[in-house]
Order: sequence, then C-alpha cells, then structure tokens
Amino acid sequence: MILEAGLAKAIAAGGGLVSSVAVIAGMAGGGNYAKAQADPGQLSSAVCAYTTKPSAPKLETTLKQLRLTRKQAANARVIIDTADQLALPRRAAVIGIATALQESSLDNSTVGDRGHAFGLFQQHPQYGWGTRAQVTNPYYAAEAFLTRLSKLDNWTTKPLTTVAQAIQRSASPNAYAKHEARADRLVTALTQRPKPRGTVKLSPADAKAVRDSIELATSLGITRAVIVADVKEALDAGTLPSALKNAKPRGDRSQLAELIVETSASRLCKELSQKIDQVLDPATLAAIKASGRGAVALSAALKMIGIPYSWGGGGPTGPSYGIGHGARTKGFDCSGLAEYAWAAAGVRIGGHTSAQWRTGARVERSQLGPGDLVFFATNPNNPATIHHVVLNIDGKRYVHAPTTGSTVQIGQWTAGREAEFAGAVRPG
Repeated sequence: MILEAGLAKAIAAGGGLVSSVAVIAGMAGGGNYAKAQADPGQLSSAVCAYTTKPSAPKLETTLKQLRLTRKQAANARVIIDTADQLALPRRAAVIGIATALQESSLDNSTVGDRGHAFGLFQQHPQYGWGTRAQVTNPYYAAEAFLTRLSKLDNWTTKPLTTVAQAIQRSASPNAYAKHEARADRLVTALTQRPKPRGTVKLSPADAKAVRDSIELATSLGITRAVIVADVKEALDAGTLPSALKNAKPRGDRSQLAELIVETSASRLCKELSQKIDQVLDPATLAAIKASGRGAVALSAALKMIGIPYSWGGGGPTGPSYGIGHGARTKGFDCSGLAEYAWAAAGVRIGGHTSAQWRTGARVERSQLGPGDLVFFATNPNNPATIHHVVLNIDGKRYVHAPTTGSTVQIGQWTAGREAEFAGAVRPG
C-alpha cells in the first residue's frame, strides 16, 4: 500500500484514490516526484511500463531473429496500440507495420522523397496528411494511416500489398508483400501476453482518480502490482462505483483491477508519449537554455503540450475554464498560453493579444529568439486584425494553442503564416 495507508483508504476518506498528491509526494519521495514531473520523458517511461507487455527475454530473442531494434519495436507497438484504440482487428496492425517496414524500416526519423516525406509511413504534408510536426508524431501518423485503411472497401479480405498501395500510392506497389510475414510475427511477439479480458467504462471522476494515482505511483517508483492491489481494495470497498456497474463481465475483481490499471495506463502512456515525441533536438534545447527569460517562458509553454484548447481559457496560474464554447473545457487559448508562459518568467503581459502586442520591444523576423511572441493578422499592416499569437522556438517552429478541438502543440512556419506575420515582441 502507498505509505501503508492504501489507495482504497484514501478514497474512503473522500479524496479519490489519492487524497492529496502534494502531501503524499512530500512524505514519500517528494524529490523523485518533482523530478519526474519536471522530466516528461522519465514520467512517460514509468507510466508506459505499467501497460502489459511480453517478457523481455523472449521479446529480445524475437527481435534479434527479426533483425529489429527495441526502438523499431516501440514504433511497431504504437501502430498496434493505435489499431486497438480504433477498435480495428489484428490484421490492421499487421498491414500498418508491414507498410512502415517498407517505407521507413520503422524509423520515425526517416526523411524521403527529396525532403518531402516524413515519419514511419513517409507521409507528405503537401498531400493533406498533416503538418511535418504531426506526421512525425508516430501516434498521429499511425492513426492517419489506419483511419484511411478502415475506410477502404473490403480491406480485411484483400491482399496486404493491394491495401497498402491504395493508401500509399508508392512507386513500388508490390514491395509491401515481402514484409507481411515479418510484420505478423512482430505483432504476435508484442501482444503475446494476454491482456485482462472484458471491458470497463469509468465515470470521469473515477477515471481521474485512477489516472492521478497511476501518475503519482509511477513518479514515486511504486510498482504496478501495488496499484493493482489498491484498485482491487477500492473495488471491494465499493469506492469505484462506475467500474462495478459497467464492467463486462462482472466476475473476478482481481481481473477487473488488472483491466482498470491496464486501460488507464495505456491511455496515459499514449498521451505522455505524444508529448515526448515533440521533444526538441539537443542543439535547439541548448539555445533555449541560453536565452534568459525567453527560455523560461518557452519551457513553461512546452510543458503544456497536450492541454486542450479552451476559448478564453488560461492565465498566469495555468489552464482554466474558458468562456462561450470554451466554458466546459479547462485549457488555454493562444493569448492565455502566452500569458501563462511569460508569467512563469516573471513578466506580466496581459491576457489579450491587444495588450500583449504593446508589451516589450519589437523584434525583426530574422532576429527571433526563444519565447518571443509572434503575432499573425488578417492584415499584417493593421494590428487591429491580429487573430493569433504564438511563442517562437527557433524561427522555424513555435508552440501555440491553435483552435477549438485541438491541444497545445508545436507548429511550423508556412507560406501562409509568413503572409500573415504582423510582428514580434520580446516581453520584459
């Protein structure tokens, strides 16, 4: 039990699975908790380790036989997990992995077609697959490929190479077939450990309680078995009512606890991994660290990647519920994210683009530094038409909260953005 108190007892006390993250973290390894929260990579790895996986020795043997690395296997696992999330049959994962083996050898850093194709599936931004930042996110790329796959007529019964070619439109239309056996074996290797059987749908409150507990436990180095035991105790105590009501089948509560942890950890793993995939290269990170207050502001904004867009949301203290169509979403709009980021650097810039435009010194496009505020307008010569603000990363990329339905993310300068560039400001 966590702190020998047990998560179920914390629920019974009225605080969810974890009654006080700050108190528990402070009493048991608060330093580790803070370190994990500050390092998304560490937290992501710990959470993803909670998901069910085949035993390492057997997997290593299979990967050696297939001439694949752990990194390639991790990208294959993304395709498998995405197919599961889309409720697609096993063959979808086989097709996806075979296609990625042909296109990139399951190497997400691959750039092809004279610099126009990127990521696992060598998707082309100019052909409507998404931005470069998106198609080099393995989860996004896999979902884009598998979504198109699912819309093809009779794809489950057609030859793999026919289906893959219908999506990829490759100059080598018959090349995918040679990877089918290898992909099939890899799917087996990565899914051979049986997952808990059944389904369970948690209420938002119960899902948040489990999620918070997993994030806390992984930050403190607490094993998966302890969390499963605590969830089991919570089920016995009746303090996860939605699980007890919605589980199918409703049999063994130990198996139900396994299922709850597996499902919650998998979702959290995916979310955190999507953030980690956007981590910048060492040279860019070094430049950011050397840029004073701008570095602090930019780092604060980057840590918000994945937070929902909320119109009117966000401020100096972080995400908040917005107004209008943002009233039920806790997150940031573009100016709210900018205000939060620069408040972290000790600079108040106001919560609206009109105020932010007048804060600080003007910066030329060629002199942009990390954290500088960049403004876009329908008429770049008229500040009254400014409609969006972003935080510059390196003159090529920026972090921003784009629009309703999206999340805080990294974007890239395009011809359209260049045409809308109204100016930039360096606060402070």
